[in-house]
Amino acid sequence: MSELAKNHTNNRTVGATEFSRFFHGTPALVLAMLLAIAAVLLLQGYWAFKLSSILILALAVRSLQLLIGTSGQISLGHGAFFAVGAYTAGMLLSPQWLPAYATVPAAMVVCGLLGLLFGLPATRLSGPYLALATFALAVALPQLLKHPLLEPLTGGVSGLSLDPVVVPFGFLGLQADQWNLLQTAVWTFLIYGVLRRLLAGPAGLAWLTLRDHPTAATAVGVDVRKWRVAAFAVSSAAVGAAGALNTNLTNFVSPDSFTVFLSLSLLVGVALAGSNSGPGTLVAAVFLSLVPDIAEKVSQELTGVLYGCVMLAAVFVVPLFGKWRRRAAVAAAASMGAGLVVARDSNESDRLAKEV
Repeated sequence: MSELAKNHTNNRTVGATEFSRFFHGTPALVLAMLLAIAAVLLLQGYWAFKLSSILILALAVRSLQLLIGTSGQISLGHGAFFAVGAYTAGMLLSPQWLPAYATVPAAMVVCGLLGLLFGLPATRLSGPYLALATFALAVALPQLLKHPLLEPLTGGVSGLSLDPVVVPFGFLGLQADQWNLLQTAVWTFLIYGVLRRLLAGPAGLAWLTLRDHPTAATAVGVDVRKWRVAAFAVSSAAVGAAGALNTNLTNFVSPDSFTVFLSLSLLVGVALAGSNSGPGTLVAAVFLSLVPDIAEKVSQELTGVLYGCVMLAAVFVVPLFGKWRRRAAVAAAASMGAGLVVARDSNESDRLAKEV
């Protein structure tokens, strides 16, 4: 009877632990969703567009962060999967086969499958060789999209011009830019939540083990190729969703929008955000979205130079904040430990004095 009670208690403990894991971070996610809803109702025009573009960039950076920061694989071609997601949405919207919000899961499926197919041979590579393979994809894809054989689908050099997004059923009386912001926020936070849950489970543990101790992971039976391919597929699906949301926002897609510079910008975003910080990706997206506009206002002739200088400065300066925080945490822990030792010695002295 006592054994049954013990098993029942253990099952309840495990269930409570799983419940807490599932809802860990939920208040922050709910707060972010409430702020997004407030922004949808209050913002219009340019600022609604700008906030939507920031959320899209944050989602794209988060997808690459999963690949680099969690599984330890370097990609210089994530802009190519962003382009595939954007064109998937454009091809579905042009003949009006699907509404705008339904193109996002379609783009995720297409990009996830392509990421799986690309990852099968590519994950045999590592380090600079994998980076070069993905870089070649980023260089080749814009030219492939311009090829005459694909022009009926992709629009060739001119790209695809789409009709403005229509708010379904006049939802809450929202304008088109507000509706774009709403669907962008919903999809972004939904995918963030799914990725967070995925990283908290066995997949996240396997990826972190592959990143930090690949030899030990192989020794304990982790299927290295399987989990690397899975990371590539999940990351590609997430960035494909960002590409589809970008098409829904701009109503236009062309090959020249997805140059190598996009992939490099996402890589810089990961460097700014850190290896596994969700809020850091939002900060990186704000940087990638606002700094070019500010640089252009300062000097139109030197926009690229100013942007590059600020980008380099940020890449060097941001890690210093992380080091400062770690040192502050170590100092605080040391001071707390010293205080506990002093208090313990004082209590011991008082006890000895009472005994005497």
